[in-house]
Amino acid sequence: MTEAKPPQSPLARLVLFMVCLSIAGSLVAGVHWFAIDLPVQQARALHPPANQNTELFAACKICMQGCKFDSNIYACEMTCRLLACGGEDP
Repeated sequence: MTEAKPPQSPLARLVLFMVCLSIAGSLVAGVHWFAIDLPVQQARALHPPANQNTELFAACKICMQGCKFDSNIYACEMTCRLLACGGEDP
């Protein structure tokens, strides 16, 4: 005698579909990471970011310290920001 299996409930089929969909999504994400993201990360590792321009920073700092002795301190600081600091605040 063979027993007939009762049909699966709609909720059970929905759960099975969601599990299969999540497995497929994980596989696609892994292939994308391996094919696209990993080579980009390895290429960027070969070119580390450059440090801040220390010469410009030193010139800016010296200029700003010299402004302490100027009669018009605000105009001196503005000139330092434009010329020695590259237009940025020290």
